[in-house]
Amino acid sequence: EHSIVEHARSDSPVAAANVSEQVCSPCHNSYKLSSKYGFASGRPASFSDSYHGLASRFGSAETANCTSCHGVHDIWPSTDTRSRVHPVNLSSTCGDCHPGANENFARGSVHVVRTPEGNQILYWISTIYILLITVVIGGMGAHNLLDWGRKMRRRYLETTTPAMTQPVGVRKTGLFLRMTVNERIQHATLAVSFIMLVITGFMLKFPDAWWVQGLRNLMGVTLFELRGILHRVAAVVMVGDSLYHIYYVSATVRGRQFIRDIMLRVRDFSDVGNMLRYNLGLTPDKPQFDRFSYIEKAEYWALIWGTIIMTVTGVVLWFENFFMGNFSKLFVDVNEVIHYYEAWLAFLAIVVWHFYFVIFNPNVYPMNFTWLTGLVTEEEMEEEHPLELERLKESGREAGQAGDPIDQ
Repeated sequence: EHSIVEHARSDSPVAAANVSEQVCSPCHNSYKLSSKYGFASGRPASFSDSYHGLASRFGSAETANCTSCHGVHDIWPSTDTRSRVHPVNLSSTCGDCHPGANENFARGSVHVVRTPEGNQILYWISTIYILLITVVIGGMGAHNLLDWGRKMRRRYLETTTPAMTQPVGVRKTGLFLRMTVNERIQHATLAVSFIMLVITGFMLKFPDAWWVQGLRNLMGVTLFELRGILHRVAAVVMVGDSLYHIYYVSATVRGRQFIRDIMLRVRDFSDVGNMLRYNLGLTPDKPQFDRFSYIEKAEYWALIWGTIIMTVTGVVLWFENFFMGNFSKLFVDVNEVIHYYEAWLAFLAIVVWHFYFVIFNPNVYPMNFTWLTGLVTEEEMEEEHPLELERLKESGREAGQAGDPIDQ
């Protein structure tokens, strides 16, 4: 009572950035009150996880809060036609911030709850994605753990068994072209844009994370606006790089050969089983791979699929007013859930699958430098791509010789 301050001050509980958490949440999150008066609990949590709630937690004072929709001194039950959130009034209420809002904006819950009792469509999409992430990333981790164990065992035997130690004089010194300058630029553009998308995307979803808090303390509200700009710029760059890649694999000789080599074949599926048997020590024979093994092929086609999904859902979220007006809010919510979980799937796949084979793989640690030099050694070719090595040697094509011009 004796510490009431002007609502515009940042320390006021009814300031735009504070009202949802400090004024509305204490009662609407109360199980005791919700049970006594029969209103739905958990509404503040659903708001906190929405874009508006995340933006508010991030520090934005312009995003919608509880009072933006429900009002201040004119709050009525949602079943009352005088309520700002009654279905007949929602298009007008939403139109305060979303110009052109129509009745489709009311088709879908504002307080999205991904539970069987809430929105079942969003619940099942979330559940399926969680199962998919668990199975796929868990399978990748198990695969890589077996691969790491086999290679570490071999490394141990090489250092303790004189007969397995290879004399320095017989080391192969040949170099082979793996990635042209053009391909390395495509890869670098993809890597930079992907990393920026991950950082700026998770920055919004986890505004209270320690690494986000540090940036927020340094830059303030400016960080929220910059985050959105960087996320969209990175998305445009990634899509542009993808469109160029489509041109590259369809209009250049090397690109068309790349597609032929990276296509999945029946043998790739048998190679998975044979590699598993080899890593488990059930057979002494390692599968012989050509230019691309099932490892690279799986990653490439997963990348293609993920890029399409993220691009389509990202466009829907970018132009949400258009899609809510022409479809429904539920349509946008479905795309948001897919976008979020697909981002987790892509991020974890890169960390668990790609980073292992190019960084933590004992054969290449601390890094495979092909993405910088474009070259691989003859020893690497013998180990990872023996069938390709045999074919290249027969045709006399090594780095610096006839075959693959660097600037193609």
